[in-house]
Amino acid sequence: MSQRATASQPSSDLIARARAHYSKCLLCEHRCGTDRAGGDRGKCKASDQVRLFRHRIEYGEEPELVPSHLFYLSGCDLRCVFCIAGANAFDPQRGRPLDQALFDDAVAWGRTRGAKNLQWVGGEPTIHLPTLLELMSRCPDLPPIVWKSDFYGTPEAFELLLGSVDVFVADFKFGNDVCAKRLAGVENYTSIVQRNLQIAAAQADLIVRHLLLPGHFDCCFRPIAAWMKQHLPRAKFSVRDGYLPAWQATRQEGLNRPLAPNVGPAARGLAVESGLNLIY
Repeated sequence: MSQRATASQPSSDLIARARAHYSKCLLCEHRCGTDRAGGDRGKCKASDQVRLFRHRIEYGEEPELVPSHLFYLSGCDLRCVFCIAGANAFDPQRGRPLDQALFDDAVAWGRTRGAKNLQWVGGEPTIHLPTLLELMSRCPDLPPIVWKSDFYGTPEAFELLLGSVDVFVADFKFGNDVCAKRLAGVENYTSIVQRNLQIAAAQADLIVRHLLLPGHFDCCFRPIAAWMKQHLPRAKFSVRDGYLPAWQATRQEGLNRPLAPNVGPAARGLAVESGLNLIY
């Protein structure tokens, strides 16, 4: 991914269609229909201004992505109690306004440090999709784009991303709707994410990532592995076992402890047994 791959810079027509969501936002499956440009706020609380609370080169991503230049955006449509970004993820007023000058300078900085790609992270980038498309369209030396998302977006959002993303990194967090509602505050999680994974797999390279949670092997990991085996067996599957209690997880029974050391090997063993394309 050292050179620009298959994706292209967004067109002006596509950006105009995307910006319409700031007046009636249907970018995530809360489907608030909020006039964010007019001062209203939906579930994510974000306006039409994107803020960047950090950008840096990172080496802890999947091996094929590193070194990756991560752009951390504030604001999110989920409320995961174990979020490692904490208040920075949930408060859309955190960080600096991300304008074209800041973006272009940051991209150039990442190039000089050998970044293979630019990775949008959060918070959640999908709620800021219109501005991000515009920034990318005007960047004179745009790297390959990695879109790391909670995949709670709408088909309308993924349609706008068609052709502008080289790699999707999907956080498949929960294997059932009960855990998703209790730990992230969202409805109908599994069907929405499963639908979007199939959409993304048809659009670009896809990495499906799952962070193992203490006490959630049977209720979350097993159903995810079973679904992947049936529907996306060749998609790249990344099992992450670095969970540590963060944000509000210290007050959650079961999540207030690190992951047991035997869970990661057990999960990878099940993934291999299921014939999944395990990459991490």
